[in-house]
Amino acid sequence: MIEKKAEDRYRVDVFHGKSLEGNPINIPANRGLHIYLPPGYFESEKERYPVVYFLHGYTGYDQKISITSTKEDNKNLPVKLIPPDILEQIDLDRFPSYAKFDELIKKGEFAPFIFVQPDASLRLPHKDGAKDFFGEVQNKGSFYLNSPFTGNFEDYIVKDVIDYVDANYRTIPDKQHRGLAGGSMGGYGALSIPIHHPEKFIATASLSPGNIDLDWLDLKLVVPIHEKVLGREWAEQYGVSLRDDILDTVDLVLSRDNPLIPSIVRDETGKTIDFNKEAAKNWEKYDLNNMIRENPDALKEVHLLINSESNDEFGLAAITEKIHETLNELGIEHEFEIYSDPKAALTPHILGTAYQIIPAIKFCIQH
Repeated sequence: MIEKKAEDRYRVDVFHGKSLEGNPINIPANRGLHIYLPPGYFESEKERYPVVYFLHGYTGYDQKISITSTKEDNKNLPVKLIPPDILEQIDLDRFPSYAKFDELIKKGEFAPFIFVQPDASLRLPHKDGAKDFFGEVQNKGSFYLNSPFTGNFEDYIVKDVIDYVDANYRTIPDKQHRGLAGGSMGGYGALSIPIHHPEKFIATASLSPGNIDLDWLDLKLVVPIHEKVLGREWAEQYGVSLRDDILDTVDLVLSRDNPLIPSIVRDETGKTIDFNKEAAKNWEKYDLNNMIRENPDALKEVHLLINSESNDEFGLAAITEKIHETLNELGIEHEFEIYSDPKAALTPHILGTAYQIIPAIKFCIQH
């Protein structure tokens, strides 16, 4: 049988997520599901493959996915819009793409695998209507949680998405051949989902996990590339807007009936000095450290990797370190690293996470 073209293996299926039916915010249950099939998939009708599921970050959705056919197609890295002197500071060879997967499989560095990217966006706009580099209003994210206020996104992943992929593609449909990875908000989901469903995944890789942490209330966010290209004042304003949108979303997902954000009292320096303590309990329930402590045996059943870039502009190095300490406290084996990557200096969060995606997939496949 003649091998089909790569574009036949780089697929987008639109399917119905039953778990999202009747959600409280009336967002679509029909979602685009991006699927990568390895070289040789169409040459055999019998061979089956392990699957790695990848969870996108906060502003992602099915039209703005983490890994695309080639790095030039990726809206998270608008190559054509970045000035050449800045672009040369980015290690494009380490940026993940389906073409890179093909290359690594053909070289024998990766065993053939199926790669799946679901859409877990709330499909709600940024609270201030902020736009990305392409002029599109940014989306809010679900944090991959089951919420009475926004819908059951955890069930959507572990029931709808996995069942659809296993039913329609030649997977090896068991825990031992299923891995999970994600970055930022997806890194949060890559931990929260196995905490509740350790029976689903043999390995999980959490990259710069965007944990729900009350320390975010006082986050001073400045993305280095924004400051370099657009100036400090604009970068600070954007940072405040993005932080506030994330906080607004967490309130929506976890505490819509008793929101935390409107209750915040700040001092003259902007530091938080008081807030609604009952609303804060709704947030703290979904802090990964508390979730791990409430389910101490779950992650012992999963091979686990967590890491973060040391200068992550969202403060996620300290947050990841805290998760590491909790895992150690409970005797949960895991691989952990706070790394420093000079090639990620323009945006340690986005580039640091992007550079770690291929090692994360390799981690999942090896286990």
